[in-house]
Amino acid sequence: MTESPSIESIRRAVEYADLAALRIAIFQASGDAEIGRLGPVASLEPERRARLIDRCVELLSTELGSWSLRTPSDEELHSLLEMVLGVPTPEGDFELRNQVLSFDEFPFFADWPSGTPSETDGFHVAIIGGGFNGVATAVQLEQLGIDYTVFERRSELGGTWSIHTYPDIRVDTLSASYEFSFEKNYKWTEYFARGPEVKGYLRHIAEKFGVMPHVRFEHDLVEARFDDDTQLWNVTFRLADGSTTSRSVNAIVSAAGLFANPKQPDFPGIEAFGGTVVHPTRWPADLDLTGKRVAVIGNGSTGVQLLARVAEMAGHTDVFVRTPQWISPRDKYGTHVEPETRWLIDSMPGYWNWCRITSIMHLFNFHRDFLIRDPEFEATGGRITQTSENVRAFLTEYIRTETGGRQDLIDRLMPDHAPMVRRPIVDNGWYRALTRDDVELVTEDIVRFTESGIETADGAHHELDVVISATGFDIVKYLWPAEYFGRGAANLHDRWKEETPMAYVGMMVPDFPNLFILYGPNSQPVSGGVALPAWYQMWAGFVARCLTQVIENGHRTVEVTREAFEEYNRRLVEESQQIIMVTEETSKRKNYYVNERGRMQVNAPWETCDYYRMTSYPDPEAIVFD
Repeated sequence: MTESPSIESIRRAVEYADLAALRIAIFQASGDAEIGRLGPVASLEPERRARLIDRCVELLSTELGSWSLRTPSDEELHSLLEMVLGVPTPEGDFELRNQVLSFDEFPFFADWPSGTPSETDGFHVAIIGGGFNGVATAVQLEQLGIDYTVFERRSELGGTWSIHTYPDIRVDTLSASYEFSFEKNYKWTEYFARGPEVKGYLRHIAEKFGVMPHVRFEHDLVEARFDDDTQLWNVTFRLADGSTTSRSVNAIVSAAGLFANPKQPDFPGIEAFGGTVVHPTRWPADLDLTGKRVAVIGNGSTGVQLLARVAEMAGHTDVFVRTPQWISPRDKYGTHVEPETRWLIDSMPGYWNWCRITSIMHLFNFHRDFLIRDPEFEATGGRITQTSENVRAFLTEYIRTETGGRQDLIDRLMPDHAPMVRRPIVDNGWYRALTRDDVELVTEDIVRFTESGIETADGAHHELDVVISATGFDIVKYLWPAEYFGRGAANLHDRWKEETPMAYVGMMVPDFPNLFILYGPNSQPVSGGVALPAWYQMWAGFVARCLTQVIENGHRTVEVTREAFEEYNRRLVEESQQIIMVTEETSKRKNYYVNERGRMQVNAPWETCDYYRMTSYPDPEAIVFD
C-alpha cells in the first residue's frame, strides 16, 4: 500500500483486522466516545459491528496522522483491558497482562537489583543450545552485561527450526504470537510462518541484539561436571572434527529444549527393510518421492503437516494411524499477510500491542474449558464441559465435511478422547489428502517391517519404497545425551531415571547449583494464555534474577533446597489430579503430555498468572545463595 491509502484500502485493512485490538488501539489513541460506547467486539450485534467498522475507517482516514504510541498508566490500562475483555482484570493478573502488551522495551526481563550494572568480575555463563530459549537468554544477559557463550551443536541457529526441513513445515500458532516482545512488529510475510522464515527471524534477533559474536557453532556438549572445590562447572564439547575442548564456567543454562531428541521407529525387522526410512528431523535435501510408494507413520503435528505435500509428490501413500486425533482448522493458515494488514500494523499506534492480548486471551481459561470436569454439566448428560462439548461437535462435523462424508474414513478417524487433552493439531489438508485415490488410511497395528514394506496385524503387506516416521520426540530425555554431574558427582540422568524427571518451577534441581533447565519438566501451565516465546523470556528473566543476586552479593552459587523441590513437586502431583489428561485413561493413553508412569510430564497444573509469578521472582524461602 502507498503512504496515503485510499478509503477503499483502509476499509479492507479494517475488515482484515483483529477488530477487538483495532478498536481499543484507536480508543487509546483518540478517546473517541462512540468507539468507547460500542462495547466488546465479541458481543456486538451485526449492525453495531458494521458501525464500528465504519467509525474505524472514518478515524483512520482523518486522524491517524495525529496519533502516536503512548504507554498508558496502570489506571488507564485497567480501564482499557476491561473495555477489550468485557470484564475487570483481577489485580493478580494485571502484571502479566501488562507485560504481554509489551509497551515496555524489554518485557519480562530482569534488571540489576540495585538499579545499576554491577561489576561481573569474569562471571561467565554457558548457554547450551541456539534455539529460541538460548537466544532469549542471550539477549537478557546481553542487556545486563553478563558475559556468556552460546554453544550450539549444529552449524546454525534455530533449534527445532534448524533440524526440521520437511515439506511445508511452519508454525501452527500465529506468527505474531510466535515472536519475542522486545522486537516490535517484525514483518512476517505469512500469518503462519514457514520454517525458513522462522529460522531467519531467530538469526535476525541474534544479529540485532548483539548475540552472534558470542555463538560457538558445532560445539556438542558431552559432559558438564560441577567442581565442589572451585564451585565452577567444567564443560566439555565435541567439535565437528571429533576432537574435544573444555572450559570452566560459573553457570549453565540448558536451552536444549523439549524437542531435541527424535524418537526413532523401533519395529521388528526394520533393519532388514530395503527402502529408505526418514525421520522428519533428518530430512534428506535430495529425497525424491516422485512416483514412489511412501508410508507416513504418525498423525501428530508433523505427520499432519507434511502429508498433503508428500501425497502430491508420491505415486502412492499409505498413512499409518494408531490413535485418531482431533485435528482442527486455523483461520488464514497458509495465507500471506495482506498489504493492507501490513500497513495497519505499521501505521496504527498500539495495534501491534493490543493484538498480543486479543489473540491469546481466549486461552486464559483453557484448563477450565477443556481439562477440568464440570460436575453440574456432566449431571445433565454432557461430557467434561459445555465448551468441550461444543468443540467436539464442531470438530466432528469438520471431519465429516473434510472427508466428503465418507463413512469408511469417519469411523476410523473419530477419537475416543475429549478435544484439547492432547496437543492441539492444526489441519494442513490432512483429511482431504486421505480422500485421494492414491492415498490409503491404515489403522491396523504394524507387526513388522519386511525387506520390501510393512506387514500389519490384519495380515496385509504394504509394498513401500520410503517410510516417513513422524514418530515425534523422546521428550523425557531432558538434557540428553550430555551427562550432568552435580555436587558429590550426583548424576542427573540417574536421578531422573529413578525418580522420573522433575524440577523446581521447571528449571532447578537440588545438588545442581547454578544450573537452569529451560523447557524442563512441567514447564507449560495447562491454563494457557501466553505464547511460548513469552515463557522463554520469563524463564530467561528468572535465570537473570538469580544470577544478578549471586554477582551483586558476592555469592558463588544459587540452588533450590531439597525441601522446596520436594514440596513443589508434591503440590504439582496433587493439583494435577483434577486434570483429565492425568485421570482419564483414554485421555492419557499415548499422550506425550503424560509419561509412562502416569505423571504429568510436560504441563504444570498452575494458573497462568501464578506460574508467571513463580518463574519471575525467585522465592527466597526456596532458593539459597552461597
